[in-house]
Formats: sequence, structure tokens, C-alpha cells
Amino acid sequence: MYTVTPIRVLLLLLFYAALWVIISTPKKSIEKYEVKTFLFIAPAYGILGFSANYALYLLGFMSFLPWINNFLHTFVWIGFCLGWLYLGSWENNSVLRQFLLFAIFSFIVKYGEQLLFGTWEQDNFLGLLDGNFFYILGWSTFDGLVPILTKAGLRIISRWVPGLVSI
Repeated sequence: MYTVTPIRVLLLLLFYAALWVIISTPKKSIEKYEVKTFLFIAPAYGILGFSANYALYLLGFMSFLPWINNFLHTFVWIGFCLGWLYLGSWENNSVLRQFLLFAIFSFIVKYGEQLLFGTWEQDNFLGLLDGNFFYILGWSTFDGLVPILTKAGLRIISRWVPGLVSI
């Protein structure tokens, strides 16, 4: 049973804010030349993440995320926070370090949301590894691919959308 209350939602937002303080420490603001990219990837992350989470739930690969949790997770956490992390890490970090940053933060967030709402409770990852730990670890590892997929996506999309930062 999921426990979503206004207090728990507020606690989740405070949790995201605390992690954002850490994420934004090396990059206190987004550079002027990166603003368009941030305004592009933040909602794209949110829309793609929200849709994917629900589709994966319908296919039986993910546990259900209550709508408010899914919205906050995908638009605030993934869109805003991980969007910021991407722009703070793409220039000065190796692909491996970016992968680890995204995977580790995702792991922390999934457990935080599980503690607050009772979500992320499935007992296996894609039927390959049994146990809730491996379920959370598996999806967190998948989230580690976000900067790699973002870089590839921006390279393609920047052909049609001028002004996006892509290398």
C-alpha cells in the first residue's frame, strides 16, 4: 500500500532540494550558452521518464508509482535535478564518472522514495535478479545511462534545433 500524504510530498521535495544542493555545488548556475539545452532536456527528461515509468509498469517491469510520485520523480528529480547534473558534468567528467554520478544519485533517490511512499517495491529486476535491492540497483544502473543517451540524443536533435549544447 502506498502512503502519499502532503507531508510526505513536502519531505520528498526537501530531499530533492538537499540533493540538488550537492549536485549544484560544482556548477552554481547554468551558463548562458547552456540555458536552451537545459530548457530542452528538463521537460524532455520529465515527459520521457513519466511515460516510460508508466509503460514499464503496464508491461510488468516496474512497480506502480503513484501519479504524484511519478510526476515529482520524473519532472523535478529527473528533469530539473538530473538535467542540472548533466550540464554540470558533461564537460569535465569522463563518461564513467557521469554514469556513476547518475546511477548513485538515482539509487539514493529510489530508496528515499521507497522510505517515504512505499514505492519501488518490486522483488526482481526484469526477472533476471531476485530481490528488491537488485530491482533498485538495476533501475539505478539503467539511469546511469542517461548522460550517455542524452549526449547521443543532443547530437542528433541539434541538427534541427540550433543552439543546443552537444559534443
